[in-house]
Amino acid sequence: MLSRVADSLYWLSRYLERAEHTTRLTSVYFDLILDQSSRMGDDRYQRLLKNIHATEYQNLPFDEETTISLLVLDRKNPWSVVSSINQARENARQVREQISSELWMQINQLYLMMSPPYDAWENQPQMLMQQLIQHLYLIGGIADATMSHNEGWQFMQLGRYSERANSILRLVDIHFEAVIGRPPQAEDHMDWIALLKSCTAFEAYCNVYTADLTPARIAEFLLLNAEFPHSLHFSINMMRQALKQIAIITQSHRNQELNRRAGRLQSVLQFSQIDEVLADGLHDFLKGIQQQSQAIHDTVYQVYITFPVVEELPI
Repeated sequence: MLSRVADSLYWLSRYLERAEHTTRLTSVYFDLILDQSSRMGDDRYQRLLKNIHATEYQNLPFDEETTISLLVLDRKNPWSVVSSINQARENARQVREQISSELWMQINQLYLMMSPPYDAWENQPQMLMQQLIQHLYLIGGIADATMSHNEGWQFMQLGRYSERANSILRLVDIHFEAVIGRPPQAEDHMDWIALLKSCTAFEAYCNVYTADLTPARIAEFLLLNAEFPHSLHFSINMMRQALKQIAIITQSHRNQELNRRAGRLQSVLQFSQIDEVLADGLHDFLKGIQQQSQAIHDTVYQVYITFPVVEELPI
């Protein structure tokens, strides 16, 4: 596969995952902020902006219309939902021949849904955000059901779970830094519920731990659970699996370093214990995982995207 095609499929999937994460996070915090006091609402709004890489707007007070405009509809904000969807469609357009017609039609439909005018967003933003999430779920299902699970699909898997892992790392780090770093408050349980819902994890968590919302168990579930699709461990496992399949398909002789990095990261999550992680410092642990994840991304580019052609030619 051409490196240009692999790159577009990888980023197509990353942008779709980013759009889904931003939409869900905005929806969850929208409800949380509106239901709480103005002081708690301001703190949570600042946390939301930090999660969505919108720190330059942190001096602005919470306002429903402004928040939707900034995080969902602002085409100048590269982390907004509409920007992510536009980038996803552009990458899909560049590899139109590699994806199914059903997938292209659904991406195009989503793109048209997020095109001006935005009158409906003024009156029913929460309903539209839920519809948007459903559209993004549908795109993932269509890709799985209508595309051959070949090299291109594996690059899409790699992109999806790379983006998901990075989102979970940032979300957990920022949340624990904000909530654990201050005296306990009566409203803290709402923050923990919001964190779980931001990862679609509330019901799944309750099935494992009942409704006992303790920071250690929440961290363990979101970071170390290998069975839940929006956990860090699951995401890293899926990245490793995609990398293994790509290596088999391409028969590249340059992927030993990539396999080593991915295997080491997978082992860290497999054998870590949450009490040890918290005792040694959650932030430092997450920072180390983030650095290893970034190293995998960089190595993927070195091996499959930006490599000199001569290195793949037989001697």
